[in-house]
Amino acid sequence: MLGGIRTIDVERDAEGNPHHVRLVFGPHYFVELQSEDSGSVTFVLGATHHGFKADASEVGGELEALMEEIRRAHPGSVVD
Repeated sequence: MLGGIRTIDVERDAEGNPHHVRLVFGPHYFVELQSEDSGSVTFVLGATHHGFKADASEVGGELEALMEEIRRAHPGSVVD
């Protein structure tokens, strides 16, 4: 079984700024961040080929709302 941090891939735009980051870890998990020209950011968390995505462009936005749902459902996992 594979473990640890397995790969970190970074794609950069013409100016050298990161616009897509993929982190693969553990036996089959991944996190992706995708930045668009509009300034929006998408966060993806998955396992192999399934997971969820959320807009991470604003404080108090979609990603933060999902985080709060998870924190309420799993208080033993909360990090502050």
